[in-house]
Amino acid sequence: MNARQVKQVMELYGKAWEQRDSKLILDCFIKNAVYQESPLAAPLQGHKKIKAFWERVVAKNTKSIQFRLKKAYISLDGKTGFAEWECKSTHKWAHDQKWRKGRMAGIMILKMKGNKISYLNEYWRTKTTA
Repeated sequence: MNARQVKQVMELYGKAWEQRDSKLILDCFIKNAVYQESPLAAPLQGHKKIKAFWERVVAKNTKSIQFRLKKAYISLDGKTGFAEWECKSTHKWAHDQKWRKGRMAGIMILKMKGNKISYLNEYWRTKTTA
């Protein structure tokens, strides 16, 4: 794995997010990948579960998405990639079903097989802006 591979897969991830495209997001992951969307959430394993999550959270409940990859780098041993990112969007909150603008910032820790993600652990924070 190299930093260029991490950057390329994260740019595709960002494009899938902005387009709310549950098929395109699967192009980022190997078939049996593990996606840990948050450290406190249950890991999602495989395309079927990743797609279901993406359709529920991103396609249905997020709009006006602007993703920006800030940095992409790898560990010294070349086995782990890291990506810092931020995103502006409007999201429908589950507790009251109201749409609110927000800003997210986070880091992704990932493992890859070839040019696709085999494991992704995401840490992020959201701030409502309106």
